Amino acid sequence: MANIIFDGKSVIITGGSSGLGEGMVNSFGEVGAKGIIFDQKPPSVLKNGWIFIDCDVTDEDSVKEAFERIPQNFKPVDFLIANAGIVPSWASIADTTTEAWDKVMAVNGRGLFLTLKYGSPHLRCPGGSIVVTASINAWKGDANIVPYVASKHAALGIVRSAAMDLGKLGIRVNAIGPGPIATEALLSRIEERGKNSQLSVDSALELLSKQTALGRLATIEDVANVTLFLCSDLARGVTGQIVNVDAGLL
Repeated sequence: MANIIFDGKSVIITGGSSGLGEGMVNSFGEVGAKGIIFDQKPPSVLKNGWIFIDCDVTDEDSVKEAFERIPQNFKPVDFLIANAGIVPSWASIADTTTEAWDKVMAVNGRGLFLTLKYGSPHLRCPGGSIVVTASINAWKGDANIVPYVASKHAALGIVRSAAMDLGKLGIRVNAIGPGPIATEALLSRIEERGKNSQLSVDSALELLSKQTALGRLATIEDVANVTLFLCSDLARGVTGQIVNVDAGLL
């Protein structure tokens, strides 16, 4: 992103090995940041100046240990991107199992809480920034996905409360609200749903695009660029907010 340079800055990105997280790793690396990926699987390629730490965000000991393993040359951490999250299979509320509910809440709810709990003490203060990957479902509902919607509503609540807790230390906390993004995960879900509806992936993406003001889907790069902005000094007056990245789902 123009006018943003993070030379010498350090960032931790949870869920950084694939999807939106991988895009964020690439974007932060392009503007000079060095970083750490927290994930349960290593990335296919590890960028120069970046390291990988195995971390299960649902497990308190794993999260605590991961932050304790941050090398000294990354401290204090400038940016924490709490991106790890999962989306369940489609199911009506009547057909949603408690196991599915608990799994989504464990990652998207407890995992986010643990990331902020153990990550925030390692942030630069003043001057640190946290960005949480929420969703447009942090403020709107959708059918057949109640655990996800509930977890993202919870994520926005965590962001707003954490912004008040950490603001006194000079740490900003914001969220991004991606709409549909053509990640591998979304494409595979569309393909699975299409087995019942007979709707092709291309047709489904076209329908989604027509629902936006821009007539296209937002991209992984779009989401990463807004994340860069929220971490930068350009957004130093912004905290406790969610910024939608949805190409205009109005």
